[in-house]
Amino acid sequence: SSALFWIEEGRWNSLQGNLGLRYNNVAQKPNLGTELEGQEMANSAGQDVGPTPSITLQNRTFNLMSYSAGGLWNFMKDHGAGVAYTVSQRAPSAQELYSYGAHESTATFDIGNPNLNKEVSHNLEFNIQKTSGLFRGKASVYANRFNNYIYGYYTGQSVPDANDFSVVVAQQAAATIKGIEGELTYNWKQHGVGGRVFGDASQGSFDAGGNLPLQPAPRLGAEIAHQRNGWLTNATYIYSYQQNRLANWEQGPAPSYNLLNAGISYT
Repeated sequence: SSALFWIEEGRWNSLQGNLGLRYNNVAQKPNLGTELEGQEMANSAGQDVGPTPSITLQNRTFNLMSYSAGGLWNFMKDHGAGVAYTVSQRAPSAQELYSYGAHESTATFDIGNPNLNKEVSHNLEFNIQKTSGLFRGKASVYANRFNNYIYGYYTGQSVPDANDFSVVVAQQAAATIKGIEGELTYNWKQHGVGGRVFGDASQGSFDAGGNLPLQPAPRLGAEIAHQRNGWLTNATYIYSYQQNRLANWEQGPAPSYNLLNAGISYT
């Protein structure tokens, strides 16, 4: 992979602007002599339905062009409102192109697609922020429109000789992801105390209908930290809501959960 990029920034009184351009060349060159061993599959009733689909390894080269434009209006001291528009092109990963075998951590038998096209997304974001003072914050809303969104499709079949792992095939489709996120921070430097509350939520769907797979659930969280004489202690709590927006082939809903992290360090 090789890339060339250019970034330009400017300021005009209370306005700031930026432009970006990036060219990227990505080449995927697998060992074409690699043997891909097919496995017998079974349907949900346990009946034999033949071998896993075969793929033909091939070299792939992708020329990618991405660009962005954004602006920020400082409508009052330390307060800003911004907008950004980006077009991003992504090459399929080696796993998405060439996988052919059991994936232990996800309990799936992954099958890539060497004919995948580059993934293109058009992204629009609006944000507002406060950048100084004891209390600071930012919030944003965004929408991402994808051409050739790459995802793993569960075929409903499994491989008995691979622990009955589900067969997942790489596919592409037009899709849209919309979301919102924000945080409010507190920084009391005199006593070394800081904290923040944050949250995010998103929804992804196929343009033809149905939810995208493996979508994150909405989250809310809080963090507190204390720093003194080189010691830093912190604790973070995150509540993840139940995920009801599932792809047609997903089982669920995915339950809600609580996550607590705590740490101490010395510098």
